[in-house]
Amino acid sequence: MTYSWWQQLIAKLGFDAHGLSKPWYEHRFVVVDLELTGLNPKEHEVVSLAWVVIEQQSIKLHQSGHLLHEGVLELAQSPIYHGITAQRLAKEGLPMEEILEHFARICDDSILVFHNSLLDTRFLNVVCKEHHIELPRIVLDTLKIEQRRLARQGNDIAFDALSLEACRQRYGLMAHTSHDALSDALATAELFLAQANHVSKQEPVALSELITAG
Repeated sequence: MTYSWWQQLIAKLGFDAHGLSKPWYEHRFVVVDLELTGLNPKEHEVVSLAWVVIEQQSIKLHQSGHLLHEGVLELAQSPIYHGITAQRLAKEGLPMEEILEHFARICDDSILVFHNSLLDTRFLNVVCKEHHIELPRIVLDTLKIEQRRLARQGNDIAFDALSLEACRQRYGLMAHTSHDALSDALATAELFLAQANHVSKQEPVALSELITAG
């Protein structure tokens, strides 16, 4: 679910089922990253799903996880990017339904965070529909937050300016080289906290303001 004018009105009238008017840091966030066999959810598959939890502005590494999908039919050339082999999937993988059921419990009463949510949520929507799993509806995207911030500053946005690494660099975060979904989820979690604190400037900014921030 994206934030819109009518949700602002609902929050102002007191019908705030999603806690949009609450300070952002009072919410629980689950930062998500997927590894895929390609970019088209109609043709390609989810190889693995990883998450990192944020509570009270703190990353809870002990609540993180990375689950592999045993039922991938065709890895093709994707191991070049994510390094997960068919042998590893056979040894460590789980059925997609079991992965999603576990992930849904982790995400209960939480806000999902992605870097480039459009790609990952398209795949999640497909597999969740297939297995009748519901996930939280509110999604934050660190790429979109950064895109809006740069646009409001009047900056020209280069093709690679919104990569996870490029966004992290602008907040002075350590260099990150993508290794797997879990490390990317952690890198996104650090970026999200940097962005949220930049927007809030130590003030109790509402979740609604963070959703539309930039």
